[in-house]
Amino acid sequence: MRTVQQSHVQGIALDVEGRCFYVSFTTCLQKVDFEGNVLASVDTLYGHLGAMVFDPEARRLYASLECKDDEIGRGVAAKLGVEAYGREESRFYIACFDVDALTGPGTPADRVLELRLVEEATADYGTRYGCAGIDGVAIAPRVGRRPGKPCLYVAYGIYGDTTRTDNDHQILLEYELPVPEHASAKYFVRTGNTTYGVQNMTYDPADGNLYLAVYRGRKRQFPNHTLFAVPVRQRPRTEVPAGLGEPQAVLRLAGADGAPDGISGWEFADASTGICAVGDGSWYNAVPEPVPGGQTCRIRRITLNDIISAADEKD
Repeated sequence: MRTVQQSHVQGIALDVEGRCFYVSFTTCLQKVDFEGNVLASVDTLYGHLGAMVFDPEARRLYASLECKDDEIGRGVAAKLGVEAYGREESRFYIACFDVDALTGPGTPADRVLELRLVEEATADYGTRYGCAGIDGVAIAPRVGRRPGKPCLYVAYGIYGDTTRTDNDHQILLEYELPVPEHASAKYFVRTGNTTYGVQNMTYDPADGNLYLAVYRGRKRQFPNHTLFAVPVRQRPRTEVPAGLGEPQAVLRLAGADGAPDGISGWEFADASTGICAVGDGSWYNAVPEPVPGGQTCRIRRITLNDIISAADEKD
């Protein structure tokens, strides 16, 4: 990309009709063409803009936006030169962008952006499940039903705390589209603890899996993979997840039946900074690249088979 930022890339989304990508750089949203030229941008967002996904039907871009008081929130505030949020002011939102109103560099946020409060994560923040907020987002069919109307999935961020026992699951909220108001379901996926939870998600219709990209966890009793797959056609089970003590809707990982402790996955650390499935088994992946004065990113096209083959070779 032909742009320099102070923060690394957080997520990408593909707009086939518009022949462009949308790219998040923490406090900045950019629209770039396939040659890397910046076509339009929202330059100042007062929070942590993370993963994103594009809905071609509604022509809306959905992204996670965190406004919080922890070290990440304080870092964002310092970068913007504003006062940091307090604990009681911490909120988590689905940021809904009207991309057709994103018409040039420096587009005002209030012209293109609507916010939807993620009530569950805001309530759980700092108290339950090691909740650090939200990050990964994806559009996929409704869990357990096929065919079904696509839903928006939003993943919790989860602190990498090795002393807790209630933080070993990824948590996915399900929202109906086109307007994500209130979560219609909440699912738990046992992966083992990770560092800050799901960073990016993508649904690949080629195999029917929702892919979760994470920063590696540090609990030694788990395999600590960096990429997991959740089949969306499965029916959720009502179980009492380990460490939680109360019944929840539980989803299993792909390959879980043959894996120790039911945890299977792969190694693909680069997925954490941006993945977007094309639909034919190939993905776009955003990789941060240091440059003089800051960072940019390289967007490459890869295949899932290449990722799995490379991970198997390392094993």
